[in-house]
Amino acid sequence: MNCVEERRDGLCLIACPAVLGELADGATESIDCVELEAKLHLSPERLKQELTAAVAEADVPGATIVLGYGLCSNSVIGLKTRHALLVVPRVDDCFAMLLGSNEAFLAEEEKERGTYYVAKAYLEDCDTIMSDFEKLAEKRGPECAERGMRLALKHYSRIVLIDTGRYDLAPYRARIAGFADLFGLAVEEVPGTTRILDALTTREWGDDFVVAPPGRELTLADFRPEFFRSKSEAEKNSP
Repeated sequence: MNCVEERRDGLCLIACPAVLGELADGATESIDCVELEAKLHLSPERLKQELTAAVAEADVPGATIVLGYGLCSNSVIGLKTRHALLVVPRVDDCFAMLLGSNEAFLAEEEKERGTYYVAKAYLEDCDTIMSDFEKLAEKRGPECAERGMRLALKHYSRIVLIDTGRYDLAPYRARIAGFADLFGLAVEEVPGTTRILDALTTREWGDDFVVAPPGRELTLADFRPEFFRSKSEAEKNSP
């Protein structure tokens, strides 16, 4: 965890490397920033524990805490503050954030269910199927690594590289292409957006964000309002 002691403009951003690395240069210069380990995504319970601790540390009067996380396997459900405003993107995860919405992510899923998503910061700062393969090949040899990776990829047929237009993706294309060729995966680049990313630090929190005042606990209804509205209407109309 990396946080400065004195709050600057009252804004504290808590995020993982996959989100922080996609922000514009200089976006976090005037705010406090807490970086949590990327591998926490592998354990939603541990992620919830670390988020709870990070929120509690930043929870001081006059502060605003912004999470660079979405629902993330329900790891944000139950979070609340005593003093600070708590702001969270209304998306399922960082890939939906980079694509601009859950709807955009679901549209990609409808194209091909067996899709593995990557982006610039994710490739640089997180464990991926490519980095896992490279580590295993170094440890046990390429043949063993290839056999293991073919099993791991049995449900995948496509790699999608999300391009928000902010960074040059040329350095990553060759690495992705070589891996995809080896395992018979299609590769596709899809346009993303920096709209939600930029709003994390510029305080432009519209309908894409849950804004919870002190004392209000985050619930699933904050991230699935349409489901709970439909359920409530159905209950009212039932005999």
